[in-house]
Amino acid sequence: MKNIISNTVKLFTVVILFSFIFNMLSANTLKIYSERQPFLIDALIEAYEKNSGTKVEWIFAEKGLVQKIILEKDNPIGDVFLSSDIARLIDVSEAGASVKLPKLSGIPDHLQNSDWVALTQRARIIYIAKNTNIININYEDLASDDFKGRVCTRSGFHPYNISLFASLLHHHGEAWLKNYLTNLKKNLARKPQGNDRDQVKAIAAGVCDFSLGNHYYYFNMLDNEDQKIWLDKVVPIFPNQDTQGAHVNISGVSIINKATKAESLNFLRFLVSEEAQTIYASDNNEFPASPSVSSSPKVEKLVGGAKFDIIDLFILADNRKTVVSILNEINFDE
Repeated sequence: MKNIISNTVKLFTVVILFSFIFNMLSANTLKIYSERQPFLIDALIEAYEKNSGTKVEWIFAEKGLVQKIILEKDNPIGDVFLSSDIARLIDVSEAGASVKLPKLSGIPDHLQNSDWVALTQRARIIYIAKNTNIININYEDLASDDFKGRVCTRSGFHPYNISLFASLLHHHGEAWLKNYLTNLKKNLARKPQGNDRDQVKAIAAGVCDFSLGNHYYYFNMLDNEDQKIWLDKVVPIFPNQDTQGAHVNISGVSIINKATKAESLNFLRFLVSEEAQTIYASDNNEFPASPSVSSSPKVEKLVGGAKFDIIDLFILADNRKTVVSILNEINFDE
């Protein structure tokens, strides 16, 4: 009987010790849910792990992370959510799946709130065939009769386009946007398809003359031997310089696990630090969220002093449902 009790005590001790070690190891690992592939942020991960002693586990998925986070919110698996679009961050916060944040220094108020903070900014620009000799253009122009059969775009329902259309809704109203999207659809050279780079490829192939795309894809194509030849046929233009300026969206981050809030907050503070923002600016060709950090020289050269639309990001979020409703009503992608 004594041997049974002794063995039971030993087994219990081993279980407690194993549990303690497992918890200690888990406490030093941050699980990051991300829509961005890890190579885009490798330098940041390495710098953080070196400085903090915390291991970062990157969990990447192009789709479904918002739904996963919401389903897991009462028993979260991930610790931090890094998104490539403000809409998804707001979806998570509205579902009560994010942890409240203090104000983070160095980031403007319009680029953070108690549920998320912006890391980078990205402009949605217009790529134009060089042979058009057009040097100034507005988003609104793409729906004019002069552009019939000359425009290419990815799906109108992609978050990048929805955010752009949501900004136009704010500036012009719902009736105007429905008319705009109806005419934009008529002006398409083909059904919406592919990604932003595919549209530039289409311009180079003579399929169309104009396309919507994020600014950093210019550098992605420039670094690709098979794709940089497309750039010989196009000019990237930052639109609406005489009005509200070029539309800007963000990549941003939320904390989604209360149990690891302290370590996650350290990670967020690192991401918005001057060191991390500088790495972001040089490696990703995006605009830092911190105004104290300059964009990389090649990005500054591309921008050339362009003006940007400073719009409350919550306005974009609030307008999404109306935009999607209009896109569905006119069967934009069909």
